[in-house]
Order: sequence, then C-alpha cells, then structure tokens
Amino acid sequence: MEKRRFATYALAAFALGAVTVSCSDDDDNSSTPTVKPEEAQFVVVSGDPATDLTGGVYMKTFSDLTTNKEGQTVYGASDAMKVFDSFTQENYNPNTGVLTGYVYARAASPEGMGNMQAGLRSYKLVNGVLTEFAEPVKLENFGNTGFFGTYSYAAKISDPEVVVVDQNGVGKTITIDPTKYAIDGTNPAVTNIVDMGNNQVAMIWSYTGRDSAVVAFADYDLNVKKVIYSDKIGTSVGAQNSVRYAQSATDDKGNVYVFCGGSSSADGKVGALRIKKGTTEFDPSYKFDILSKSNGLRFRKVFHISGDYFLIDFYTSATAHGNRDASGKMAVVNMSTQSLTWVTGLPDPSTVSMSWGDALNGEYYLPVAAATSFSGGGGGGGRPKGAKAAATVTPTIYKINAATGVATPFMTFATTDLLKAILIMK
Repeated sequence: MEKRRFATYALAAFALGAVTVSCSDDDDNSSTPTVKPEEAQFVVVSGDPATDLTGGVYMKTFSDLTTNKEGQTVYGASDAMKVFDSFTQENYNPNTGVLTGYVYARAASPEGMGNMQAGLRSYKLVNGVLTEFAEPVKLENFGNTGFFGTYSYAAKISDPEVVVVDQNGVGKTITIDPTKYAIDGTNPAVTNIVDMGNNQVAMIWSYTGRDSAVVAFADYDLNVKKVIYSDKIGTSVGAQNSVRYAQSATDDKGNVYVFCGGSSSADGKVGALRIKKGTTEFDPSYKFDILSKSNGLRFRKVFHISGDYFLIDFYTSATAHGNRDASGKMAVVNMSTQSLTWVTGLPDPSTVSMSWGDALNGEYYLPVAAATSFSGGGGGGGRPKGAKAAATVTPTIYKINAATGVATPFMTFATTDLLKAILIMK
C-alpha cells in the first residue's frame, strides 16, 4: 500500500523503541510516565470547521510538552499528513506504539474508506515519521474504542462483539457468547475494556433497561472467566450522538474505578466503585457519591490523569444526562480523598467543542475549538444542536493541572483548525 508521511519536529535521536513501553503479560500496567514531558512527542489531529466530518483530517507531530506554542496550523499544513476520512475517536497504544483513528460511517470518504463505510486506520511513528503501516480495517459499526495489551479495539454499540486489531494492523472479530450472558433476553453491550495487566481485562458491560454496574473479567482474547454486578451505581457508559465514552479506568496503582455518570435514578447511583488491584470483586468499603459533590450535576466522560486523579466532563444543567444534552463543565476528582475541584481557566462550555485529550506527568491536555452544528457522530467538534457559537474562538489545547484544577493555554492554533485530538507518545 502507499505509505503517507510527513516531516516532524522529531528529536534527532528519536527511535520508536525509545517511546514504546516494553510490555509483557507480567507487567503491572501502571500509568507511570515512560518519557519526560520535555522529551515527549505528540500528534495533534485537526479537521475543518467549515465541513467537520466531511473534510477529512490532518495529523501533525510536535515535540516538548514543557514549551508553550502559539499560532500553530495543522489542517492543510504542508508538513502534516492528510487523511481523506475524518475520525470521531482516536487512541494511542503505548504498548505497541500504534496510533488508531476510528472512522464513523458518515465520516468516510470515496477516496478513503469508501462512502458510508465505518472502520479504523493504523499508524506508527518510525524514526520520527508518521506512517500508515497497514490496510484499513472495515467495521459494521462501533461505539466504544480503546486498547489493551497489544490490541486496539472497537466494540459494537448494542451487541457483545469486539473487533481487535493487533500491532501489525491485522483485525479479527471476537463475539462473546450472547446466550450465556443474556439477562431477560437482552444481550450485554461492551462499554469499555480496561487493561489490568497479566493477560487480564475488566470488560464493562451494559444492558438495555437495566441501571446497574456490570464487570466481566476476561483474558486478552476476551474469554470471560467471571462476571460481577452491583446496584450501588448505575450503568457505566457515556454517549454523545453516535460516539460512546468510557467511564472506567485504572489508577497508577492498578485499581480499577467504575463510574456511572448518567443515571436518572434519585437514589445515589451517580458515583464510582472500586476494584482493588489483584481482586475481581467490587470493594465493599468503597463508594464515591459524586452527585452530592457536584451539586447535582451528572457527567458524560471520565479520563485518568495520574495517580488517583481523574478528569470528569459534567453536564451543564442539573436536569441534563441525555445523549445530546450539553456538557463541558470540567472537574478533577481525587478517588482516595473523594474530593472534587472544579477546573478554572477554560472558556464557556456553551460556546466551544472539547475533544479527545491525553495526560502525562500530572497534567491533562484538553483540545478546545469552536462549536459546530454537526449533529451526529462527534468526538471532536460534535456539539449538540443549539450550541451557541462564540464570535471568535481561538482553537487551543489547555493544560489542566491535576493537583490544582487550573487550566492554562498550552498551544494555540489558527481559526481554520477544528481540533480533534492530542495523542502523546508515551
């Protein structure tokens, strides 16, 4: 296949092995940074504000997370890689050095995946050059995405089926026996896969019509060994239009936290439970009542920053918890102290789009751009209909400090950039 490339600001001595984690089944899967911020490389993904999903994306690499950068251009830049398809989700697997872009069917192009064809594209940085190293993998549909072990994955929205793609870009479909795990005739849907290390994952499931936490423990081939349930919190999944967001992750010690942010229940189901490292049960002594700490706001997205700090994307109204309700009010929570700190320094969430960020060394990097009218599929730029457009929004990647909750501008971009993601090569 033709390999598309672009020049980078790479360090002269950069090699893929310098930033790729050497992982085995014996790794503890901790989130300790593998590179220093000043030595880190990162990729910024950007679309076109005028067309959003139909304009494709450009991807450009930068280096050094300690030096602020102003007036950058990614979309249309001569030193950026053009992708004809647009991405609604992006992931970087530090175990393999694979960057994955997920193409929602409406974001596919005739020159790329083909009209109305969902799928994913795989890239690596090799000697400082971003390269698409495998043929795209076509999918029927997908909701949640992520990575574990040496796989990137895409899970179907409503069926227990997962497409995994290995470090060589080869895909295969794994179907979890629906007859064995159906409840009242309803099959589970996979809403996240959390890597626990040692060839073990925690798959977060949801069932239509049931508001409870369900976790299935399995190996990296998704052979289920055990399933646990709890009614202490509700279903663990977030959604905006056709995109699904995980509400579960590990902390740096390997504890798994399972969140519920969208339950409409009035009996305290908006919160988080813990599965301690080395166990396969919910910790009976732990429940974080997040709704009481947020003054009644529910939430859509959860991202681990570092240690036991997580970033949460809250809805902007106490009555909101739906697919197209507005969110963007950000807070940092400490899972040990069960404290919540509202993030300061970000623009009015009703005027902007907040897309896929990434974290390193106690800082979370959050891309913010102008709101668009796009109303279906949306990881970057997908605001619900009715969102206000600011007169002028400077596309900016903000750096949020986990300990203080203070956001400061890290990178600014031309108004021709619709920021979709930042992915740090760890």
